[in-house]
Amino acid sequence: MTEPRLDIIGAALADPSRSRILCELMDGRAFTNKELACAANISPQTATVHLRQLNQAGLTTSLKSGRHIFHRIAGEEVARVLEGLASLSPTDHVTRAARSAKARTGQGGQDVLLARCCYNHIAGRLGVLLMQGLTAKGVVLVSGDSVHAGPAFQDFVQAQGLEVPKPGGAQPIARLCLDWTERKHHLSGPLATALLQWAFDDGWVQRVTGTRALLITSRGYDKLQDLFGITQDALQSGATD
Repeated sequence: MTEPRLDIIGAALADPSRSRILCELMDGRAFTNKELACAANISPQTATVHLRQLNQAGLTTSLKSGRHIFHRIAGEEVARVLEGLASLSPTDHVTRAARSAKARTGQGGQDVLLARCCYNHIAGRLGVLLMQGLTAKGVVLVSGDSVHAGPAFQDFVQAQGLEVPKPGGAQPIARLCLDWTERKHHLSGPLATALLQWAFDDGWVQRVTGTRALLITSRGYDKLQDLFGITQDALQSGATD
């Protein structure tokens, strides 16, 4: 049989518990069997069976550290495909949950719609607006499905101290990743990875326990407006056009 075995991938994605495990791993970090079992609300023994199937399908990989075995998404390409598949799924339940949380707490900054990790880069409304801001500044140029370094790329990278491969190498500086909730593109690849690490190191964003959502700090809002013209109102209102 010469056709790609999409049935293997489909079978691996077909179980809700395996889907929850993959969503937890889309945080970009590695987790133990017990942690993933807790996230999926299943027993560790059941999680082991699910992780074996995900591993055999090439969606996850595992590594041993000391006495523990950690599991993670198999790579950036897998994460990008999963994010793209997620964009085909309904998101009304996510919107309702976010609105409910905002009604209870009076805050809208801690939900996955606003900002989240997509493997090793920023997704959600913030990710889309960051891509638009980088494009407007001439840091990147988007041509069809490709992303290239813009006229301001080198100056921007050097000014912010980002470690990104030089343009023209074997690896592109960035790629387009279709955002699951916004249904528009954000950036993945080396530039986007460096931006996420920069955001963590400089205190723009913080992880939210128990979810891959990112909390944008007051410093983050100030820096986003200064560097990219991204206002808090635009983020909270969902204005990504």
